[in-house]
Amino acid sequence: MTRSARPASGSVLDRLLLGFLIVDGFAVGLLGVAFTYQRFGGVALPVAALVAGVVNAALLWLASGFTATPWRYGPLAAWGLVVVIAGGVPGPGGDVVLSISGGYLVQTLLLLVLGVGPCAALAWTGRLPEPE
Repeated sequence: MTRSARPASGSVLDRLLLGFLIVDGFAVGLLGVAFTYQRFGGVALPVAALVAGVVNAALLWLASGFTATPWRYGPLAAWGLVVVIAGGVPGPGGDVVLSISGGYLVQTLLLLVLGVGPCAALAWTGRLPEPE
């Protein structure tokens, strides 16, 4: 789209697309929590953490193209909310999805650090795009 053909910043379309990106943040959070402890050939690899980090950075990058307000961090906040609630709050039987006991500590920490790390690096270095 050319610059003159794009709707004004803060339009209904921009808000709608930002809402879809926030929903995507929820989905990435659910999938990240679900596949945190996935094993490949008996070896625990942090594939879910790596994918969550890359996708969260992409969602933040796209959201920054729609708004310069703190709402640009909406997809990351949605991801964090899902990880904390779905992963850390005990279920009806008292079980928790994300565990910090035994051999699960490293995978849980990798999900948290790699899920937020690339986004923090983008925001800290000022490499996020400004809306047109």
